[in-house]
Formats: sequence, structure tokens, C-alpha cells
Amino acid sequence: MLQEGRLANERGVLQAWGEVIRRYRQWKRLSRRDLAMKAGISPVFLGEIERGEKDPSSHSLCLIADALDVPLAELYLRVATKLEAPPSNGELRGQISLPLGVREAADDYLEGVSPASDETAFDLYKIVRLLRSDQQVSLLILARSLAEERK
Repeated sequence: MLQEGRLANERGVLQAWGEVIRRYRQWKRLSRRDLAMKAGISPVFLGEIERGEKDPSSHSLCLIADALDVPLAELYLRVATKLEAPPSNGELRGQISLPLGVREAADDYLEGVSPASDETAFDLYKIVRLLRSDQQVSLLILARSLAEERK
């Protein structure tokens, strides 16, 4: 019984890695073949990773992260978020911190607006912390596309 639970956990980890990599590949609008070529790995191997059938080495994960132009730590954060157990009381549980892609760089806040005096940004930050990681990324993509439209 203990062995079955451990195998289920391992499958869950592999599936989480596959889902995260597939989502990032799709967000970057790359085909599996294109990402595999950029990463220097086989498209078949990448497909097996995305389906949760193969366990990628840390080296393979580094190659994939570089090819996606995403910090490896962000991919790990996404996987960790997917593996979090839902709270037992049914309430949404916020993340401890926002993923790197959602956080602002220290010198890139809102062009002269003090973070302490910007209530809208603070309210958005509080709401975003309640969202799942994949929802945060979707919101970020939407916000960036809206910002692009304004340019």
C-alpha cells in the first residue's frame, strides 16, 4: 500500500511537470518540435515529458527552461503550486508570494507612482494572491496584451 501511494505521488509529479512545460510551450506559441529543437532534445522525449511518461533530468529541465526563456525557478514554482493539496475546508488558499512573472522588478513599478500610495495596485495584488498559479499567469497574459493595445 505504501508503495502504491509513492508511485501515485511520482506519477503526479511527472504529470505536473508535463502540464507546466506544455502550458509554457503553448503560451510561447511553440510547437513541440520547435521547443525540442531549441532545447536540443528529441521531440519524442519532449512529448513523453509533457504526457508525464518520462522523468526529465535537471539538465533537461534547464535546457527546456532556457529554450522557453523562463527562469527554471519559475517552472519549479508552477509545479509546486500544482502539487499543493487543496485546503480541507474548501476555501481558496493564496500563495505565499507571487510567481516571478507576476512580480514587478524593483525599479519598474508604475513609473513614479509610490507602491504605498497606489491602492489599486495593492488591491489587485491582494486578489491575485488568492488565485491559483495558472490563473495568475492567465491574468498576467491578459494584462500584458491590454498594455500592448495601449501602445
